[in-house]
Amino acid sequence: MPFADTTLRDEYAAAVERVAGRVLDALRGAGDPAAPTRRSAPGAAGPAHAVPEGPLPAESPLPRAESAAVRVLGPDLFAAQLLAGLPPDGPTADAAAEALETFPMGEASPAPGTAAADPATKGAALANAWRDRATAQLVALAGRPLPAAGPDPVRPSEPAPGDWPRWTVDMARLSALALPGLDGPVHELARRHSLTLARGVVRSMLRRDYRTAARLARWLAWNEADGGPAHLDLGPVLDRIRAVGDGSTRMWLELAIAEALSGFGATANTTTEQRHD
Repeated sequence: MPFADTTLRDEYAAAVERVAGRVLDALRGAGDPAAPTRRSAPGAAGPAHAVPEGPLPAESPLPRAESAAVRVLGPDLFAAQLLAGLPPDGPTADAAAEALETFPMGEASPAPGTAAADPATKGAALANAWRDRATAQLVALAGRPLPAAGPDPVRPSEPAPGDWPRWTVDMARLSALALPGLDGPVHELARRHSLTLARGVVRSMLRRDYRTAARLARWLAWNEADGGPAHLDLGPVLDRIRAVGDGSTRMWLELAIAEALSGFGATANTTTEQRHD
């Protein structure tokens, strides 16, 4: 039923915006940054914001729409902790594992050769697979058990000389992996082809595709934090996207993470020095 399908899509989209907003609050330190979507445990000692924890309620099963939102956001659920140089928190990891069980990894992460031939469909399926893998890594890092994993994702391709715009779109879909503490074949590609990512940012800005531009700028910020070149002055780029973008919470989250990554190296060094004092 088209009407029912539309209603369900709207419900899931609204849930993604809600959870993204809670993660964004955690990054900004607004409200209860310790638990952007997680209710504080009854009788918990100390202030809730003592440790930046993640967005998921651990006391009861997540509603299905919330589980879908958790599955979509994936590694970004842990952004506040990772950007602060802290390990993933347990309650968020529990909810992420629950979402991966509700929506098993194999359902959206097809094995090599099973994805549809359409490049856009294949790119989206590959992004789902790598996002799931990164989420599972963070859940495991928090010491939480994982549901049965899907097949290993195929390695992303190198950008072809005449088809680099398509490659940048695929990398934009993978922006949730652009976080400190994550590494792998996708990150190796971002290191090797940072100039192509910068070309993708410029192309997306000219096409007024600001969501893609924000995601690619996030990769450049990650590369810069990793010690590589950004090739662009990201400050004006992010300011322009903020002024003319679609205003969605997910875009604000992409921008906030890109901004945090831009200063991540200095922040991390300062934090380390303070801990040693």
